[in-house]
Amino acid sequence: MPSLAHTLFALTAIASCGVLQAQPSASLDTKRIDAVFSAFNEKTPGCALGVFRQGQTLYAKGYGMADLSHSIPIAPDTVFDIGSVSKQFTALALLLLEEDGKLKLDDSLQQHLPELAKDFPERISLRELLQHTAGLRDYNELLELAGEALENVTGNPEALRVIRAVPQLNFAPGTRWSYSNTGYFLAALVAERVSGGSLDALLQARVFGPLGMKASHVRTDHRQVVPRRASAYAPGEAKGEWRFEQSNWNQAGDGAVQSSIQDLARWDAELNQPRVLSPAVVQALRRPGQLRNGTPFAYGLGQVSGQYRGLPRWNHNGSWAGYRAFQAQFLQQQTGVALACNAANDNVDALAQRVVDVVLEGAFTEAPPAPNGVAPAGFDAQRFLGAYLHADGFGALRLSQMPDASLRMQVGFGSSPVRGATLDTLQNMSGSLRLQLDAEGRQLRLTRRADPLRTEVYQRLPDFKAEPGALQALAGTYRQAALGSTLKLVPQDGGLALQANEDTQGQRPLQWLGADLLSGPGVVLRLERDAQGRVTGLIYSSERVRALAFKRQ
Repeated sequence: MPSLAHTLFALTAIASCGVLQAQPSASLDTKRIDAVFSAFNEKTPGCALGVFRQGQTLYAKGYGMADLSHSIPIAPDTVFDIGSVSKQFTALALLLLEEDGKLKLDDSLQQHLPELAKDFPERISLRELLQHTAGLRDYNELLELAGEALENVTGNPEALRVIRAVPQLNFAPGTRWSYSNTGYFLAALVAERVSGGSLDALLQARVFGPLGMKASHVRTDHRQVVPRRASAYAPGEAKGEWRFEQSNWNQAGDGAVQSSIQDLARWDAELNQPRVLSPAVVQALRRPGQLRNGTPFAYGLGQVSGQYRGLPRWNHNGSWAGYRAFQAQFLQQQTGVALACNAANDNVDALAQRVVDVVLEGAFTEAPPAPNGVAPAGFDAQRFLGAYLHADGFGALRLSQMPDASLRMQVGFGSSPVRGATLDTLQNMSGSLRLQLDAEGRQLRLTRRADPLRTEVYQRLPDFKAEPGALQALAGTYRQAALGSTLKLVPQDGGLALQANEDTQGQRPLQWLGADLLSGPGVVLRLERDAQGRVTGLIYSSERVRALAFKRQ
């Protein structure tokens, strides 16, 4: 049995309230909640969980170990790096400065950081930075391409160097939505320039301090000692083995907030009923965005509008090194969930959803998806098979049939089974993702249940068969001089793999998509040739870094 220091109960009576549209059970089945985390024990990393309602903590508990070296268990006061869950606090800093009359979110980036005006001549607003519509290439990926591993020490100068080295935008500002950490990193620099102090100082004075979030802070020095901070891990090569997965990067804005479930309970209470912040500021965090042409999207300011099993929710997840985090609020039920974990293979979204299934049982308007649904009569899997290229050219999607006749989808870094939902539609086993094929069989439209406003379009590619040995002939070194980055195409298992710099552990297997077009996990490579047909370079495109040119050495 865990001690009282590691398990907190604050089961509260739930009074009838006009705000609540559906009333969950007043009792909480903690055994079912604990069962969600049954894989975590004294030999594994784990998670801290908080469940909140009407500003009160219903349940908070730690599972697994904060420190495997010293057998220290996780507790509700254990401190984690919450990754991109930090973004709402950076957005909040700018909103508070706007409330003070010191800036406006519709101000341009160039107005507050004029040294970047030459690199980025197109007007980018602060709001576009915060809503991922600025078109900026992602500095995290640029640093990795430039050879900066997580264990390397980097700070603002290194981030600014890669941002300015290849400043070409992924798209014109305000015309697309695409997640980019660069916007929030630059937003933090704006907050510091305008306030005259650090982002942490601003948040301590205006948010963390007044709310009693004593453990929360913005960590920008990897050498800083943080009491009760969990170490972060990733699975080792042997079964049951763990290795440290920490980062020495010191940038803030897109991440870097350290917090605990106890502190996130205070933040949940403030979002539920503001007492330090103005209601207008809280509403601004949650106001969905729109492109310059008026097209809406679900992302607000560090919080995402969506739904789960028919219930509206606001949420955001975080991932940094071996840390994972998730926070959600179901406003109609005045219920929140926060989860922080310290292993790189933890799926916090899935864990949190299983908790929500228990906590809000009886409130849902949609049944959970059937895990093994049967395709409808007349469904033809062969219609879907093949390779597809994202309409913007940065990603590939493949649908293949397995030996047992099941269908499998590869997209980005992931691979998952899918099944027929209708004659023209596939969905994954959780029902959270759907693929609709048009009548001609040429185009797939991908939508996610959590973000129904956004559709991704993939165009079907014709079948392609390369000449024998064509893949191996591309082996060699390709250089991006401005970034100081090297890509190597290296032989692997009779084929070819993509390797950035000397990172032999991060090799990504490549395969043909079409003539002069290759794909690997999370990347598309387009070959460039001279007049004689010789390959002279390649164009690297991912979701967050598009059309980056490399020359063959």
